[in-house]
Amino acid sequence: MGTIVAKIVLTGGPCAGKTTALSKIEEELHDRGYRVFIVGESATELIKGGIRPFGENPLQMIDFQRLILKYQREKEFVYEQAIAMLPEEEKCVLLYDRGLLDNKAYITEEQFQAICKESGYQELDMLDSYDMVLHLVTAADGCPKYYTLENNQARSESVEEAIRLDQRTQQAWNGHNHFVLIDNSTDFKEKMNRVLEAIYQLVHEPYSIRYQKKYLVNLPSEPIETILPKGYTKVLIEQTYLEEAREHYERRLRKRTIGDESTYYLTVQKKAFHGMSKIVTDKKITEKEYYRLLEGNTKGTVKKERYTFLSHRQYFKLDFIEDKPFMLLEVNPTSCESKVVLPDGFQIEKEVTDDTSFDNATLAIKNKQYVL
Repeated sequence: MGTIVAKIVLTGGPCAGKTTALSKIEEELHDRGYRVFIVGESATELIKGGIRPFGENPLQMIDFQRLILKYQREKEFVYEQAIAMLPEEEKCVLLYDRGLLDNKAYITEEQFQAICKESGYQELDMLDSYDMVLHLVTAADGCPKYYTLENNQARSESVEEAIRLDQRTQQAWNGHNHFVLIDNSTDFKEKMNRVLEAIYQLVHEPYSIRYQKKYLVNLPSEPIETILPKGYTKVLIEQTYLEEAREHYERRLRKRTIGDESTYYLTVQKKAFHGMSKIVTDKKITEKEYYRLLEGNTKGTVKKERYTFLSHRQYFKLDFIEDKPFMLLEVNPTSCESKVVLPDGFQIEKEVTDDTSFDNATLAIKNKQYVL
């Protein structure tokens, strides 16, 4: 069977550049030896086929979203079946023009949860079924003079509606472990370059981690919920480091929990002295596999309460670490030249981006002393 290297969602508001990005990604990855599959946008396909939540005798929006969710799920299954029929040496990348969680932007939270319940879908399982979510911000937010709907007859949003929908879509994916926000802080060519850079990092090519920023934050005196922006998502994370016989390799398990739902992962990473890293394995595993691997020799576990939220058009991860007298705030700037605008309400002690004593592997070691 073919090897699925990555499952990537491209999402965003209307007129964000998704169509161009899909074309560029397909061309670039094809030149690098990957076979690329593009799963088309389900809503556009249904609307063009005559199934509409507007116009004459329209469907109710909740019914339309119910159909999209079912249609998207079936399409994704078919594409994975097709890849399973290919030779093993085929390196395959699945690109999704919007994913399962995009539905949340168009209906209420209660309606979405009702659809999930009746369909037997778990939201966390849907969230974690993709390796990365690339959100391209609508041109209406930052470059309104370039906002147009001429290339998509299924769309009809005004500038204000496009911005509002873009923000709701960002919120729908809040909580994904690898959410990348591509804004309009650069020209369109550089916007596409940032998309490609994120893809290159994901598909197991050596990559630099210098763009991620990490800050040491003092523990708050008041409940954290009172200073977090609205719409945050709480994720419980347990990351366990396994004994690894191979030099310069790191093996780790990760358990992510939202509400009463959990997902499990195994990652193998090869370290290098020049600041570059290469992911050898990064895959979702079953609960049974996770606990079986935990029975082996481990080097330590770091347990975190992670709060993810959007602020100043950037995606933040705030970690409360068990038994540690501090919090860590992480952000990926929206471009390598962008200045990080830290959210209000946090007491930032210092930047610790290059301080390895605050790496997860180090945090997992018990009784470690930190210089704060």
